[in-house]
Amino acid sequence: MAMHQRWTLCVEGFARFKHAEVALRPLTLFVGENNSGKSYMASLLWGVLALGRTLFPARPGESKAYKACIVVLMKHRARAQTQIAQGGSGEVVLSAEDMQLFVQWFNELLAKHKKQLVGRIFGNRDLPVGDLRLVDYSRVKPITLVFRTDDEAVRLSARQAHRISVPLGDGDGWPNAGEFHRVACYVTWKLIGGDIAGPLYPPGASQRVDGEPLFLPASRTGFMLTFRALVGEALTLYDAAADDAVPPSQFTLPVVRFLQALNGTPPTAGAAYARTAGWLEKTLLQGGIQQVKHGGAPDYEYQPFGEGNTRLPMYLSSSLVAELAPIVHFLKHRPSFRTLFIEEPEAHLHPQAQRAMARAIVRLVNAELPVVATTHGDTLFQQINNLVQLHGHPQRKALSAELGYEAGETLAEEMLSVFQFRREAGETTVTALPVTAYGVAVQTFNEPLAALTREIYRLQEDLDGDVEGGDA
Repeated sequence: MAMHQRWTLCVEGFARFKHAEVALRPLTLFVGENNSGKSYMASLLWGVLALGRTLFPARPGESKAYKACIVVLMKHRARAQTQIAQGGSGEVVLSAEDMQLFVQWFNELLAKHKKQLVGRIFGNRDLPVGDLRLVDYSRVKPITLVFRTDDEAVRLSARQAHRISVPLGDGDGWPNAGEFHRVACYVTWKLIGGDIAGPLYPPGASQRVDGEPLFLPASRTGFMLTFRALVGEALTLYDAAADDAVPPSQFTLPVVRFLQALNGTPPTAGAAYARTAGWLEKTLLQGGIQQVKHGGAPDYEYQPFGEGNTRLPMYLSSSLVAELAPIVHFLKHRPSFRTLFIEEPEAHLHPQAQRAMARAIVRLVNAELPVVATTHGDTLFQQINNLVQLHGHPQRKALSAELGYEAGETLAEEMLSVFQFRREAGETTVTALPVTAYGVAVQTFNEPLAALTREIYRLQEDLDGDVEGGDA
């Protein structure tokens, strides 16, 4: 489903970050130096989307932010009652000010549970975090509350992209504080994670739920080669929030959920991204990825195209195959995720293959799958830049045909946000890079490439003058 909301995650006093802000867009890229905290930030963002739904209290609250939300709901319910009594629709649109009140309540919940949330994401209850909140909230289209009378058999539902169905109830009490609380939770999570994360219910947190963002960690080759040995721990996942006596996992929670997902067997019917998976198999793998059941945890095998070719286990396949196997597998099946996080999509890929991977990422974004990626790949990044430039080019159709691009492989600049991570004096600064019709300039890519080019020219100066090297 499409990403309709826009917000920025603001972090203070966490890991290497004194202060950092990252804006979520349909394609969000973290670029920069090694060991600068890109994975930490990606995992934290994943955690807000995956676990934010578990932060809501079971009972009505007493805080000023919460009560402001209830006042809004009471006002809109009264307005809907009047509309219906006069033969109207009973539909009320939330204003920008209304929506901001619900975001403020969610920020209050983040502030209250930030240490617990970070502990669950990273499997370490001692990680400090100073501040965690969402800022700069907006929506492409506002939310409409659709109030209906009891005789219309309506239940509370947030399945539609921009509408929440709300039973009106009888009388002025509607019917109690608990119902107001449920609606407040639904509205808040619809604004924050609607259509890009798991639904508010069921509230269970120890296993993956449908819709939860999928996190594809770095070192996918290693995980695929050792998957069956590792999956046991993933299936006995601790929940630090529920049982402090259970020892922490050896993996972060995003990685544990990745292993849990690999252990599942989702149906192929309804695979929304199968076309891109098939394109990757044809273009890069030249073969198919198959999940094979051997009792207990499944195995993954590679079947090269062509008659007579033998199916190969992961440990006999190339690093390219092992690296792409989980990506292709998840795309070939019905998605149980609404956002894709992928670390280092360029890993183990030749520059030409990196270009193809960039095209695949843009295909997914245009197919309404939000993607968050960390990358050091200057080739992959420049390919994304090219696709941004091509999108706004006056000769886009002719150039696409000339250069071999297909429909859905160009990217509108407003769909992209890029953040550069740079280590400075023991801290990491995170800078939002301007996105224009020409793409994005990344200093941490351009500076080493410029230095390398200068070195090449310097080494060739004497050779061009037919002067022999000094130490032969």
